[in-house]
Amino acid sequence: MHDKLFFFGALFSLVACSGNTVEVGGYSQSDAGPSQATTDAATTAPNGAKIEIHLRASTAKVPHADALSGQTPSDQKIGIRSLALLTDPSAPPLVVFDHGESAVEAGLNDKDDTVVATVLASSLRAGTYTLARVGISHVRYRVAATMHTLGQSVAGTFNNLQVLSDGSLIDGATQNKGHYRFTFEVGGKALATQPGEGGPLPEVPSGGGISMSSSGPETAYVFPINLPVDPTIGTDVKMLFDINTNENFRWQDEPAAGHQPKVFDVTPTTFEPVKSFGANSFQLTADFSASSP
Repeated sequence: MHDKLFFFGALFSLVACSGNTVEVGGYSQSDAGPSQATTDAATTAPNGAKIEIHLRASTAKVPHADALSGQTPSDQKIGIRSLALLTDPSAPPLVVFDHGESAVEAGLNDKDDTVVATVLASSLRAGTYTLARVGISHVRYRVAATMHTLGQSVAGTFNNLQVLSDGSLIDGATQNKGHYRFTFEVGGKALATQPGEGGPLPEVPSGGGISMSSSGPETAYVFPINLPVDPTIGTDVKMLFDINTNENFRWQDEPAAGHQPKVFDVTPTTFEPVKSFGANSFQLTADFSASSP
């Protein structure tokens, strides 16, 4: 077990996990670099053909081959900060949009569909892009847990916020990477809430098709794509992020008195190791061919 997740009833404290790059899918790819480009797309699109960028979530069942326990959070959201496309890992990126401190919060519950940006097609750069980098400001999630303390086992819910990038405006305040706010609730009532710094990322690769890069001030998903882009299209196009979050909160069960398999067990000073959260898979698609003049 790992010590110091929180002190129940008074406060929570958290020990950050080590490591800068964590695979959250099966494809291993190095960080594509900062969100800088020779040509940047507009973040609003008043005139001309537009690219409307959606994030769509699904909790459809997918296989998990990691032998870990998992659950689908009862509610989860993610702050989408930026999108950069690359034709190859060493090429200068095209920044499709960058919201800076004001990320768009998108739902990750089943069938959630959020417009995260709209840009002018004419501001894009023609090419076939093979790599995407999606900057993430923060995540919110609610997961079930059982607290073991003073000979009692209490079923409850963690309602958590974790900030993943510097300079993120969240709930009216600017926070930096590592800030967290954890609340343990029982019966819908908060028993304790504690903000702090140094919040963790998953500790080890979990396999799959994407990676999470957190070596710099901005955390980002990096994943392979095959996306031809034509900035001369004559009509509007939807660009779709499709993300799967089935049982995406995953941990390693550990034997101890009162612990149950497939239950996230915690005590006032320990917790079962969390190995992954976020996306199981991430796809980016758009059909420019049907809209070209």
